[in-house]
Amino acid sequence: MKAQARVADISRRTSEWVDGQDPASHKGAAIDAWRRYQAVEGPLQSALLSLYLLVAVLPALLVLEEYLDSNPAALANHLVHHYHLNTATGGLLHNVLGGSHRHKLGSALFAIVGSLFFGLAFGRVMQNVQARAWRIEIKKSVRDQFLYALVLLGIYGLIALLLVQLTALKGSPRWVGWTLALGWTGLLTLFFVWLPSLLLHKQISRRDLLPGAVLTAFGLVLLMLISSLIMQFWVDLYARDYGGLGVVLAIYFWIAFSSAVIVMAASISPALAQRRRLTEAATVIGQSPSG
Repeated sequence: MKAQARVADISRRTSEWVDGQDPASHKGAAIDAWRRYQAVEGPLQSALLSLYLLVAVLPALLVLEEYLDSNPAALANHLVHHYHLNTATGGLLHNVLGGSHRHKLGSALFAIVGSLFFGLAFGRVMQNVQARAWRIEIKKSVRDQFLYALVLLGIYGLIALLLVQLTALKGSPRWVGWTLALGWTGLLTLFFVWLPSLLLHKQISRRDLLPGAVLTAFGLVLLMLISSLIMQFWVDLYARDYGGLGVVLAIYFWIAFSSAVIVMAASISPALAQRRRLTEAATVIGQSPSG
């Protein structure tokens, strides 16, 4: 009984401490962000985004690569070279991503069907995440389906740009890629300001969306840079135990990390916006004659 009472007392004190934090402080903003992340159901939404990206975007990635490079194994070859995968893992990656150009039309139709069934759902999940994080109501209509399609086209555009970059920079020194990471940071920041603004029907100002977009961009670019250092060991680890399935799992979990960054940044953004508004309001009151 004493142990239970002690646990209850600690829980009460913790709850009081949390509730007593000033929302305008760093601790208060962090607590607010965590509450919004829980309200969003962060892990579940991250898993959904990862699934939709895997089944809708990955096939489209392979189709785009088919039309950009005449070598059907070009994408797999680049990944093997870029991440320094060993021979065994490289062979498994070729089995998963390699293929033939004899079925260009079929693979393109498959990617289109996947986009219609799963790709549009990516935009819907993003809309739900943003709306819950910002605690606003969205009146959905048929128009939203077009917004989801625009989001998907934006993602495909980024993928196409990345593939063109990878094709053009074959054999380039590593520092070139690190330099281009700055450009990707700026581009992704713009994209993740545009995306929630579009899905939230412009109910949130771009100024409020900017901090979350910057966090998302830095997080995704950081994952890209980290992947260039550890992907070799990551894929080898899964491939050694699970073979070709391990390669798919390794790719999926890396997509999951990216999705987690997107959802967490979406939860932090409104907390930062609220802290800024409270800080500005307190400054104005402090500077007023009656203050």
